[in-house]
Amino acid sequence: MTTLKMADLIDEYNEIKGSISFRPDYKRLVDKNLDQVVFCDKSVGKSHFSLVRNQAFEIIFTRKFGDKVYQSRLDLNTYQPLYDNRLLLNWGPDYCEIRWDFNPGCCDLVF
Repeated sequence: MTTLKMADLIDEYNEIKGSISFRPDYKRLVDKNLDQVVFCDKSVGKSHFSLVRNQAFEIIFTRKFGDKVYQSRLDLNTYQPLYDNRLLLNWGPDYCEIRWDFNPGCCDLVF
């Protein structure tokens, strides 16, 4: 049985506008021995999506569409989430957003 990956949830149907709520792998997310954690790095049509936790302990959601770049960040240094918190990614034609989702939806995906 294969495991569904976050990148599999982004496809040609939600390239321009979409939303994903998921529970990240907290063990990797807060591991200080890892300089970077890549949750998603995917091109779809004219868009490129990436979600990473960098060395400065920021979670960065980036959407490149043509020559435009939209980016949103969360700082893990100022907020330590509970292990059952989810991340919510939203994007549209001229924005992208990442935030903590305190009202989980229907899907319990862990990446």
